[in-house]
Amino acid sequence: MSSPPRCFSAPPPDDFQIVLGVVALPTSPKAAALGTSAGTREPDPSLRLFAKTGLVIRAESRFELIVPEQPTGHLAIGWGPLSTPSRRVIVANCPDGRHTGWLAYPGGYWLSAPACISLIVRAGGKDQVVHIGLGTPCPGQQPPQGPSDR
Repeated sequence: MSSPPRCFSAPPPDDFQIVLGVVALPTSPKAAALGTSAGTREPDPSLRLFAKTGLVIRAESRFELIVPEQPTGHLAIGWGPLSTPSRRVIVANCPDGRHTGWLAYPGGYWLSAPACISLIVRAGGKDQVVHIGLGTPCPGQQPPQGPSDR
C-alpha cells in the first residue's frame, strides 16, 4: 500500500486461503461468504453495499489485487482507515514491526449487488484468479453467517 495505514499484526484466520504466498483471502470452502450491509456513503450509487473484511498480507511482500470486469454489476476494493473504492490495490514492502510475519488491514469490498466475485492476485510474475462470496456464496461455500442486505 502506498502509505501504510494503521494495521494489526495477526496471522491469517484458519478459514482464509493463502494465495501466491503473499495474501490470505476468504476464498476457501471453509470460509463462509461475507455478509453485506447497505448504506455506504460512496458517491457512486452503484456501490451501495459493503462487505467488510480484513486484508491479511505477508509482511514485506509485493503484490497487486485487481478487480477484473465483473459480469454482475460493479465492484471496488479498498483497505486502510482512509481507503476509497478502487479497482486496484498495490501492496509493497509493508514493514513487520512486531515480527509476526503477517499484517491485517481493515476494509473490504463495495458492490452493487450480492455476487460471487472474481479477484486477480498478481505476485512474482504470476496471476491467480480467486472467487469470493459477497452477500451470497460461491459454489461449495457456506452462505453468510448473519443477515445480509441485498
